Amino acid sequence: LREVAESCADKLQRLEDSMHRWSPHCALGWLQAELEEAEQEAEEQMEQLLLGEQSLEAFLPAFQRGRALAHLRRTQAEKLQELLQRRERSAQPAPTAATDAPKPLAPAAVLPTGAARGPPAVPRSLPPLDSRPVLPLKGSPGCPLGPAPLLSPRPSQPEPPHR
Repeated sequence: LREVAESCADKLQRLEDSMHRWSPHCALGWLQAELEEAEQEAEEQMEQLLLGEQSLEAFLPAFQRGRALAHLRRTQAEKLQELLQRRERSAQPAPTAATDAPKPLAPAAVLPTGAARGPPAVPRSLPPLDSRPVLPLKGSPGCPLGPAPLLSPRPSQPEPPHR
Protein backbone atom coordinates (compact mmCIF):
# COMPACT_ATOMS: atom_id res chain seq x y z
CA LEU A 1 0.00 0.00 0.00
CA ARG A 2 2.89 2.34 0.83
CA GLU A 3 4.47 1.68 -2.59
CA VAL A 4 1.20 2.50 -4.35
CA ALA A 5 0.86 5.74 -2.36
CA GLU A 6 4.45 6.76 -3.23
CA SER A 7 3.87 5.89 -6.88
CA CYS A 8 0.67 7.97 -6.93
CA ALA A 9 2.40 10.92 -5.25
CA ASP A 10 5.26 10.71 -7.79
CA LYS A 11 2.84 10.59 -10.73
CA LEU A 12 0.82 13.47 -9.28
CA GLN A 13 4.00 15.56 -8.98
CA ARG A 14 4.98 14.80 -12.60
CA LEU A 15 1.45 15.67 -13.74
CA GLU A 16 1.54 19.02 -11.92
CA ASP A 17 4.97 19.79 -13.39
CA SER A 18 3.81 19.06 -16.93
CA MET A 19 0.56 21.01 -16.42
CA HIS A 20 2.61 24.00 -15.30
CA ARG A 21 5.07 23.57 -18.17
CA TRP A 22 2.27 23.32 -20.75
CA SER A 23 -0.12 25.91 -19.29
CA PRO A 24 -1.58 28.63 -21.57
CA HIS A 25 0.29 31.32 -19.60
CA CYS A 26 3.56 29.47 -20.16
CA ALA A 27 2.74 29.13 -23.88
CA LEU A 28 2.05 32.87 -24.04
CA GLY A 29 5.45 33.58 -22.47
CA TRP A 30 7.09 31.22 -24.96
CA LEU A 31 5.36 32.92 -27.90
CA GLN A 32 6.38 36.37 -26.69
CA ALA A 33 10.00 35.23 -26.29
CA GLU A 34 9.97 33.74 -29.80
CA LEU A 35 8.47 36.97 -31.16
CA GLU A 36 11.20 39.03 -29.53
CA GLU A 37 13.85 36.69 -30.93
CA ALA A 38 12.40 36.87 -34.47
CA GLU A 39 12.27 40.68 -34.35
CA GLN A 40 15.84 40.84 -33.04
CA GLU A 41 17.00 38.58 -35.89
CA ALA A 42 15.30 40.83 -38.44
CA GLU A 43 17.04 43.88 -36.97
CA GLU A 44 20.41 42.11 -37.11
CA GLN A 45 19.81 41.19 -40.76
CA MET A 46 18.98 44.82 -41.57
CA GLU A 47 22.16 45.97 -39.82
CA GLN A 48 24.21 43.47 -41.84
CA LEU A 49 22.62 44.70 -45.07
CA LEU A 50 23.23 48.35 -44.22
CA LEU A 51 26.86 47.64 -43.30
CA GLY A 52 27.36 45.76 -46.57
CA GLU A 53 28.08 42.45 -44.83
CA GLN A 54 25.19 40.73 -46.63
CA SER A 55 24.06 40.92 -50.26
CA LEU A 56 20.56 42.02 -51.16
CA GLU A 57 19.86 38.66 -52.84
CA ALA A 58 20.65 36.80 -49.60
CA PHE A 59 18.93 39.39 -47.41
CA LEU A 60 15.48 39.47 -49.03
CA PRO A 61 14.40 35.80 -48.61
CA ALA A 62 15.84 35.54 -45.10
CA PHE A 63 14.26 38.83 -44.04
CA GLN A 64 10.87 37.86 -45.48
CA ARG A 65 10.94 34.51 -43.66
CA GLY A 66 11.90 36.24 -40.40
CA ARG A 67 9.19 38.89 -40.70
CA ALA A 68 6.56 36.28 -41.61
CA LEU A 69 7.57 34.24 -38.56
CA ALA A 70 7.45 37.35 -36.35
CA HIS A 71 4.01 38.23 -37.70
CA LEU A 72 2.77 34.69 -37.08
CA ARG A 73 4.12 34.70 -33.51
CA ARG A 74 2.60 38.13 -32.82
CA THR A 75 -0.81 37.01 -34.10
CA GLN A 76 -0.69 33.79 -32.09
CA ALA A 77 0.35 35.66 -28.93
CA GLU A 78 -2.44 38.23 -29.35
CA LYS A 79 -5.07 35.53 -29.89
CA LEU A 80 -3.87 33.51 -26.91
CA GLN A 81 -3.86 36.65 -24.77
CA GLU A 82 -7.47 37.40 -25.81
CA LEU A 83 -8.50 33.85 -24.94
CA LEU A 84 -6.84 34.06 -21.54
CA GLN A 85 -8.51 37.40 -20.82
CA ARG A 86 -11.91 35.98 -21.78
CA ARG A 87 -11.31 32.97 -19.56
CA GLU A 88 -10.31 35.21 -16.64
CA ARG A 89 -13.36 37.45 -17.15
CA SER A 90 -15.70 34.47 -17.24
CA ALA A 91 -14.04 33.00 -14.13
CA GLN A 92 -14.59 36.20 -12.14
CA PRO A 93 -17.74 36.10 -10.01
CA ALA A 94 -20.67 38.25 -11.04
CA PRO A 95 -20.95 41.58 -9.19
CA THR A 96 -22.98 41.43 -6.03
CA ALA A 97 -26.15 43.44 -5.57
CA ALA A 98 -24.56 45.58 -2.85
CA THR A 99 -21.52 46.68 -4.88
CA ASP A 100 -22.73 47.28 -8.43
CA ALA A 101 -26.51 47.36 -8.35
CA PRO A 102 -27.91 48.58 -11.68
CA LYS A 103 -29.85 51.80 -11.41
CA PRO A 104 -33.47 51.59 -12.50
CA LEU A 105 -34.23 53.41 -15.75
CA ALA A 106 -36.84 56.12 -15.94
CA PRO A 107 -39.81 55.18 -18.14
CA ALA A 108 -39.70 56.68 -21.62
CA ALA A 109 -43.46 57.18 -21.76
CA VAL A 110 -46.27 56.74 -19.30
CA LEU A 111 -48.77 54.16 -20.55
CA PRO A 112 -52.37 54.04 -19.41
CA THR A 113 -53.14 51.04 -17.24
CA GLY A 114 -55.21 49.33 -19.94
CA ALA A 115 -52.57 49.75 -22.68
CA ALA A 116 -51.03 46.65 -24.14
CA ARG A 117 -47.38 46.12 -23.34
CA GLY A 118 -44.85 44.58 -25.70
CA PRO A 119 -45.20 43.65 -29.34
CA PRO A 120 -48.48 42.28 -30.64
CA ALA A 121 -49.03 38.56 -30.29
CA VAL A 122 -47.84 36.47 -33.23
CA PRO A 123 -49.19 33.00 -33.99
CA ARG A 124 -46.61 30.36 -33.09
CA SER A 125 -47.54 27.88 -35.82
CA LEU A 126 -46.40 29.75 -38.94
CA PRO A 127 -44.92 27.62 -41.74
CA PRO A 128 -41.31 28.26 -42.78
CA LEU A 129 -40.88 31.03 -45.32
CA ASP A 130 -39.64 28.75 -48.07
CA SER A 131 -42.76 26.55 -47.90
CA ARG A 132 -45.14 29.36 -48.88
CA PRO A 133 -46.10 29.50 -52.58
CA VAL A 134 -44.50 32.31 -54.53
CA LEU A 135 -47.07 34.30 -56.47
CA PRO A 136 -46.08 36.19 -59.62
CA LEU A 137 -46.21 39.95 -59.34
CA LYS A 138 -49.05 41.41 -61.38
CA GLY A 139 -50.45 44.87 -61.38
CA SER A 140 -53.97 45.44 -60.16
CA PRO A 141 -56.10 48.60 -59.90
CA GLY A 142 -55.58 48.88 -56.13
CA CYS A 143 -51.94 47.84 -56.12
CA PRO A 144 -49.76 49.16 -58.94
CA LEU A 145 -47.11 46.43 -58.94
CA GLY A 146 -45.39 45.13 -61.99
CA PRO A 147 -44.03 46.94 -65.00
CA ALA A 148 -45.33 50.47 -65.47
CA PRO A 149 -46.21 51.63 -69.00
CA LEU A 150 -43.81 54.11 -70.53
CA LEU A 151 -45.18 57.61 -70.82
CA SER A 152 -45.04 59.28 -74.18
CA PRO A 153 -44.61 63.03 -74.57
CA ARG A 154 -47.82 65.00 -74.39
CA PRO A 155 -49.16 65.56 -77.87
CA SER A 156 -50.91 68.81 -76.87
CA GLN A 157 -47.62 70.63 -76.29
CA PRO A 158 -45.56 71.21 -79.41
CA GLU A 159 -41.81 70.84 -79.15
CA PRO A 160 -39.81 74.06 -79.17
CA PRO A 161 -38.06 74.89 -82.43
CA HIS A 162 -34.48 73.66 -82.67
CA ARG A 163 -31.82 76.25 -83.34
